[in-house]
Amino acid sequence: MEAFPHLWHYHPEIELTYIQQGRGIRYVGDQIDAFQEGDLVLLGENLPHTWATQGEQKSTIQCGIVFQFPLALFRNFPEMSHIVDFLKCAEKGYLFPNPSEEIIQTIIGFEHLSPTDQLLSLIGLIANLEKQEKTRLSNSLDYNLNHIHKENFRINRIKGYLHENFNQKIELEHIAKMIPMSPTYFSAWFKRSMGHSLITYVNKLRIEQASRWILSTDWDIAEIAYKVGFQQVSHFNRVFKKEKNMAPTTFKEKHTKKP
Repeated sequence: MEAFPHLWHYHPEIELTYIQQGRGIRYVGDQIDAFQEGDLVLLGENLPHTWATQGEQKSTIQCGIVFQFPLALFRNFPEMSHIVDFLKCAEKGYLFPNPSEEIIQTIIGFEHLSPTDQLLSLIGLIANLEKQEKTRLSNSLDYNLNHIHKENFRINRIKGYLHENFNQKIELEHIAKMIPMSPTYFSAWFKRSMGHSLITYVNKLRIEQASRWILSTDWDIAEIAYKVGFQQVSHFNRVFKKEKNMAPTTFKEKHTKKP
């Protein structure tokens, strides 16, 4: 595909997603983070999510490998109770920052296996992932799925607009009219739907794009701050430190330091 579309959704199946080509923003529950080639994420049942292409790309083609399967696949076997427990613990999502080469090759070669071998390979893959280094993604389990289902069109419209326009001036009154709602009601609706206030949500998007530019360009911090939508560099620095637990200059030094 040419791009991963912004399509906020959830489903009862467990999902494992590996990004072969493409860069953008990954939304999982209340978590907003950048993704790129090699991104490997496991999502538990009914965890709202989407991957959405954004920014400069290495290729015109975006490609990901997605596995979806029911937890019941493992529940019926007492010998796999530890895998069931692991998959239940993925209710907030897991990111695998350094998956082994064996795991990557298993994922890439999966489609070439026979159906029987695919089943056996999937069992081995999940068992292997259980042992890998992983970090939890979403911070909250307070997802009102009935609300998300009912408001899916409006949620996707607002999230999609912000995904494309986060670097512009965001005015509450203008966004609220898109629904339409009063600004006061919209603010409450937004936080209930997204897990963050409007300004926090937009700032997270801005900081993720800024992080990519800090590492991939020679632009100075001030230029990047303005490009992602901040009016003051001092404000950008405060928000960046809050989101990344370090100053922009420290972030660059840490992630570009040669071994």
